[in-house]
Amino acid sequence: MRIAVSIVGVAAVCVSGIAIAADSGEKTVKSLCVQCHRIEGKPAPRKTKKAPDLIWAGNKYQQDWLLAWLQKPEFKHYPIGYDFRPERKKPHLALPADQTKAVAAFLAKQRDARIKVGVMKPGTPEQLARGEKLYREHGCQNCHLTPANTPKGYAGGTSSTSLLKLNERLNPDWVYRFNQNPDDFEPNSGAYIPKPPLPDEDIYAITAFMMTFK
Repeated sequence: MRIAVSIVGVAAVCVSGIAIAADSGEKTVKSLCVQCHRIEGKPAPRKTKKAPDLIWAGNKYQQDWLLAWLQKPEFKHYPIGYDFRPERKKPHLALPADQTKAVAAFLAKQRDARIKVGVMKPGTPEQLARGEKLYREHGCQNCHLTPANTPKGYAGGTSSTSLLKLNERLNPDWVYRFNQNPDDFEPNSGAYIPKPPLPDEDIYAITAFMMTFK
């Protein structure tokens, strides 16, 4: 009987600890992060926001990368700032390890039903070749930093998000769904959308190629 009571007591503490951690992450996000990021609401144009939405962060970011970046946020998602204003070029707030885990756990629950899990698979050689050809033809590198065989290891434009380290940073299902129609997540973003729209198999091939970016 004593053993049973002891086990129940430990279980209660564990469950309580999980609840406290989750609650702590939500409090941190709502007290600090929402000063710049939105965690709810409808898609809104980039020009109306200070930073990327976290409404679908659970679909978008890979957890291991997010845990590391929140503690040491040196990688710049937008090389010249999200909204091009000088004040937005300030360093991102770094969090201690325990707070990072709680925040990441809360953000993992921020999900969007439009993003289907498990759709993207590693591309076949044929898909990767097709994706690279389309990526170059449609000038994606004109706006995005892209891995390249240069002294710096990359090339490309800086007017939109960097695509460096994409294969460890973003979830492929998120990238694929965003590529299908960027305006579904950032209306009037100015993102290049081919006319007529590319067939879905081409979007898939481009995404598969992008997910090889280191």
